[in-house]
Amino acid sequence: MSATADPGQHEWHRLAVGWHLAFAALTVVAAGLIGFDADLAVRERILGVALVGALAAWYPLAGARLLRRPRGGGGWTYVGIAVALTAAAVAVAPAGAVLLTVLFPHVWAMLPARQAVAGTIAAVVATAMAFAFRLEEPETVLVPAGLALLCAIGVGLWITRIIEQSAHRARLVAELEATRAELALVSREAGALAERERMARDIHDTVAQGFTSVLLLLDALESELGEEQQNALVYLLRARDTARDNLAEARSMIDAATPPALRSASLPAALRQVVDRIGPDLPGGAELTVEGEPRPLPAELEVVALRAVQEALANVRRHARAAHVDVHIRYDGGVLALRVHDDGRGFDVDAPTPGFGLAGLRERVTAAGGSVDVRSSPGAGATLDVELPA
Repeated sequence: MSATADPGQHEWHRLAVGWHLAFAALTVVAAGLIGFDADLAVRERILGVALVGALAAWYPLAGARLLRRPRGGGGWTYVGIAVALTAAAVAVAPAGAVLLTVLFPHVWAMLPARQAVAGTIAAVVATAMAFAFRLEEPETVLVPAGLALLCAIGVGLWITRIIEQSAHRARLVAELEATRAELALVSREAGALAERERMARDIHDTVAQGFTSVLLLLDALESELGEEQQNALVYLLRARDTARDNLAEARSMIDAATPPALRSASLPAALRQVVDRIGPDLPGGAELTVEGEPRPLPAELEVVALRAVQEALANVRRHARAAHVDVHIRYDGGVLALRVHDDGRGFDVDAPTPGFGLAGLRERVTAAGGSVDVRSSPGAGATLDVELPA
């Protein structure tokens, strides 16, 4: 099955056109074999061809549309009548057994697996009884009928298993494509955010600091000018006002690059908002603990701390299947310590992990002079520790 196939579409249904053609060909063959069977009376030939014709009409009326629906919806009605017509055709002319070649696939295509087993048994028993009706020693049909039953059920179960695996792979492919699209979007957003934060740092370290220095120099120069330099003072005041306005613009650009959660709230308050958002998604909720005395930290450091917790909680939501998560922040002298622990399914920390979440988190923290430690094992949850120099 291709990656573009509909994962909800059954393989039997995707091959519907082929089944239509196979059914048409086999009904023509069966009708021809019965119509030209010299061992049959004319009345038997006519009746046999009529039964094949009835089955040929019943299929487009009821069976063909069922191949486009989920198995089980009205399948028994079609199968029951089709089995009866096939058995009647076999009772009239043994050549009617050719129709079993397509009847068995119809049973497995239109009924769920367990019901298909019952349908197959019904078809074999009915046609065996029809054969026995024409034989002088009816018991001789038992062995061929048993072998036919075993073969039909075995092949049907095998094909059903293959189709289920194919549908499962298709669903996995669809989920993978959705995850890739989500990761690409997150990566683009993270890249844009990182670029805005870099520009904010550059503006703060260069333009804003430069304007601040200019203002200090202009203020110092103003105090040195006397009344006789009034013309020069006018230009100086204009230069100072211009520098002050541009400094305000630079600071507003820096503020715009700061995450909204940190613009009007402290880091613990911003983390509280993030934890409260994920809480309803987990059966056991989420909890934030703050240790030590919170204090204002450089904006760049608080942004790194906030993004680290956001990335960790995003991974918990997407992958951990956790019932509860704890977020712990500790102000300890010159260190800001963060810990995110979940009770989810865990993972092998030494195995390659898809995506760029943890890798990007490590790069961000390392660039800020901090460290990252991840501890986890399958079935034992996961713990992320981040330490930043404060």
